[in-house]
Amino acid sequence: MPAKIRVFISSTMDDLANEREAVVEAINSLNFEPVNAEGILPNGGKSWDVLEPEIRTSLICILIQGERYGWIPQEGYGADQGKSVTHLEIDIARHEGIPILPFFKKLKYGADSTSADALLRDKFRKEIADWKDGVFRSEFNLASDLKDKVFRSLLDVLTGTYLRTAVETRVSKTATAPPTNYAIETPPPKPSTDVSTPPEVLFAGAGLSLSAGYPSANALAGVIGQALGLDPDQTSHHTLAQLFDVAETTLGRTRSISIVNELLNPPLPIEPTPAHVAAVQRFPVILTTNYDRLFELACDMLDITYIVRTPGDDVKDDATRAVTIFKIDGSIDRPETLVLSPADADRARNDASFWAKVENVLKTSRPIVIGHSMRDANSVNLMSKRNLEIKGVYVAPVIDPIDGRLLLDKLNLSGIESSASEYLWKKHTSTGHKTGDW
Repeated sequence: MPAKIRVFISSTMDDLANEREAVVEAINSLNFEPVNAEGILPNGGKSWDVLEPEIRTSLICILIQGERYGWIPQEGYGADQGKSVTHLEIDIARHEGIPILPFFKKLKYGADSTSADALLRDKFRKEIADWKDGVFRSEFNLASDLKDKVFRSLLDVLTGTYLRTAVETRVSKTATAPPTNYAIETPPPKPSTDVSTPPEVLFAGAGLSLSAGYPSANALAGVIGQALGLDPDQTSHHTLAQLFDVAETTLGRTRSISIVNELLNPPLPIEPTPAHVAAVQRFPVILTTNYDRLFELACDMLDITYIVRTPGDDVKDDATRAVTIFKIDGSIDRPETLVLSPADADRARNDASFWAKVENVLKTSRPIVIGHSMRDANSVNLMSKRNLEIKGVYVAPVIDPIDGRLLLDKLNLSGIESSASEYLWKKHTSTGHKTGDW
């Protein structure tokens, strides 16, 4: 079972290149996985043999239908059916019970309607939109229009709608038992026992949750915006905190929290990644801005004792704990601790005891920042208060040069370009990673 919701893109290629790219952007913005021919690497197999498994392992299929019906194979797979490759792809999706979302490009005035290709195009469109056996479709003019409609349609997989139910049904048919442990060849590096070396503390951000398959902040904003009757363009002009503030006033706290909870319970089962498992073995203290329970689940998998601290809670110290998890923005299993609106932020800031403990950790430890953009004011402020004489580490797949010069220097962090799992599990050598010259 893949970590992310896989969305296959079916269409003719050359004439709809811009539209396909727009759809990929919409899918990526939700932290779903686009499955398109352009992104599939060759493996020595024949075209259809490579393509077909990608369709069958997808959970949703997006059909973009333009002015052309498409190329009809004269030999190989499908040569005896007289159908275009796009049509053959949709047949596979139908056979597999994959939900199909069709988007028809409006035909220009005077568009060809009499050629063999045009007749097959119109027949295919009629088949897809047939009242009895077809599915509801949407029309578009521009690629930007299509991107907006695909984004809004895919939001439905995260809410209690027909599409979510259809995806859940498909997941239940294809799911395999989740792993009970992670048998990874190289164990994570052990913390240093040298008393002269500061202990390490992990500062984990949204990147770790995204790698596990959780929807993006764009998805959360989109669902909240949708509940408020806003279109994606209106939603994009406001921060999550602003949107949630209005949602709480308009919809009530309970309904607003349920939206967040729904997004953290997507139709695809989510398990701790190897990075989460390595983290709870390596770090005695973890700071995170994430709401989810992936670190706690990793501890449960490995029978590691832990304690969770959030602003405003009253958790007693546990002398037997092996890991302390400071959840700076609260935890989804305790809705009253979530920091979502400006009022929540004010309430969290009032817990002087919590922040004193966090700041004490940062003043005595070497921070390892993973999955965090470090571009929000709260995180930068927190890191600015640490002991800046201790060199920290900032891990990201790609490090923006501007971040290096303006952020890492300021916070005394060494930039390392690496994935979270690679950094946490593999042995670090001078040739194993690209270290930014910040």
